[in-house]
Amino acid sequence: MLPSMARRIYRFLLVCFCASHALAADTLYQGGDSLNSSNTLVSKNGLFTLGFTILGSGESSASYLGIWYYNNTSHPFWLANRDKPVAGNSGVLALDGSGNMKLTHSGGDLVHFYSSPSSTTNLTAVLEDSGNFVLKDANSLSDHILWQSFDDPTDTFLPGMKLGINYTSGQTWSLTSWTSNLVPAPGAFTLEWERDTHELVIKRRTQTYWTSGPLTSYTGFENIVIESAPLDFSYINVSNADEDYIMFTISANQYTPQDRTIFSMWQMKYDGNIVDNFTQLEYGATSCKGNNTDAGCEKWSGPACRSSRNSNFEFRSGSFGITVPRKNDDNSSLSISDCKDICWKNCSCFGVTTIGNHTGCTFFYGNFTPDPTGRQASYDIIVQPEPTGQVPPGKRKWFLIILAPVGFVSMMGLAGLMWYLRRRRLRGISLLYHINPSREVSKGVADIGFNERYA
Repeated sequence: MLPSMARRIYRFLLVCFCASHALAADTLYQGGDSLNSSNTLVSKNGLFTLGFTILGSGESSASYLGIWYYNNTSHPFWLANRDKPVAGNSGVLALDGSGNMKLTHSGGDLVHFYSSPSSTTNLTAVLEDSGNFVLKDANSLSDHILWQSFDDPTDTFLPGMKLGINYTSGQTWSLTSWTSNLVPAPGAFTLEWERDTHELVIKRRTQTYWTSGPLTSYTGFENIVIESAPLDFSYINVSNADEDYIMFTISANQYTPQDRTIFSMWQMKYDGNIVDNFTQLEYGATSCKGNNTDAGCEKWSGPACRSSRNSNFEFRSGSFGITVPRKNDDNSSLSISDCKDICWKNCSCFGVTTIGNHTGCTFFYGNFTPDPTGRQASYDIIVQPEPTGQVPPGKRKWFLIILAPVGFVSMMGLAGLMWYLRRRRLRGISLLYHINPSREVSKGVADIGFNERYA
């Protein structure tokens, strides 16, 4: 009985060991190794995971191959098929015997990452501790990288990643936002390195939207200032005949929490803002509202009706009445930024919101009623400062409420004063009559006498 029990325990421990070993594996080997929806790769430090995850609304079954940080599957920082979701769980990442690494699904090939030009037999794909997924030839003494995810970034900038250009290969490195917080397809904003001015640039549909200002030192940009952060940042700019790029490194300092894993990454949000996941500091697009040019913002292009009135977009609670004209555009490739840009260029548009999955647009062509309590829905509305000396409609209402009783009291007072003066005049005329009973006093003399005595 004991040997039988011992065998069962041994088998149980062996199964547990094998399962944990499989879950902890960080490498795919050539010759049939594959990754599907039931397994993952995990970097040796345990911070990064490569696998399939479902993104989008609750009704969505769209599956994506991605890399995420610290079990946060809601927003992977790298996606292989961001604009080609897989239906259900049919996605497979494979490294076959011919030296091809590709993503397939039930409908066929989806993404070709690499095809070997020769009969290479010892390829490995490793999820490194930096978060980079790297394909190498193990037979190569130079450890040459054949392909890496850092060369095909999505919307996140990690330490060791580059933004810029390789002149030799023509490779460019830039970030592109999601369409919305639920849709990972390429959106409206990009983050790029401008080699001529040595600054980071956010563009909206190729138009400059925000700039970081020039790199002032290895620790900061003109419009990106990190003071007393719980990590030390160092920016590195490499500029030579072969390439020109910016990257950053991090290290712990006296403010770094002892129980916190040391890592940082910049995410380009769907609204164009840059957010650091560690410090929670934000820069960029949400400070740009139309005509303002502070904090690195560029003035939006648009008709004279916007620039001459110094208009700006604001996100405010309130409502558009049911009689206010509106128009829907359910194009799922339109982000909230696209909606705002379309509204901005139409002088009749007062505000906008998105539709499903936070994509598509609803435009409003009438007055907006604000809700001071903040309990109603919020919209992006176009506002402008009131001309000097002109009372805004809301304040004008209160002025009328205040002035109504004041005006009534003033009128009553004026009526009383007129009655009083009339009585005094009549007394003056009566007095002159009694002084000259012969009635030789003319009306004109009586008036003069009244004016002289009672004026």
